[in-house]
Amino acid sequence: MHPALRAYQAVAETSLSGREAEAACFTMMINELTAAEQDHALRFKALDRHQKLWSLIMKANIVDSGQNPSDDRVLIVNLADKAQRYGIQAILDSALSLQPLIDIAQDVLDGLLAQ
Repeated sequence: MHPALRAYQAVAETSLSGREAEAACFTMMINELTAAEQDHALRFKALDRHQKLWSLIMKANIVDSGQNPSDDRVLIVNLADKAQRYGIQAILDSALSLQPLIDIAQDVLDGLLAQ
């Protein structure tokens, strides 16, 4: 099981709301990507987790069954697609900065914390 999903489930089983659990996942992803930006040995592991997290988010919004407004789902799926595309480029080009991925995750986290 993916560590971010395991962390998500562990957090979700506590008294945290779903939004708080999602915020915890993005906080962990930001921390891991930031560390990987400084430590090349962590880069592949962080990018692998990044790809898996966004894949889970995309899947959840594709099979949403109408729980979220369609416009929100489209926005999230498009964001996941862009994050994953850049992540693939970063996997293939080790000189590519991880900062755009950190920025995307931070924007999502800010949105989660604002509501």
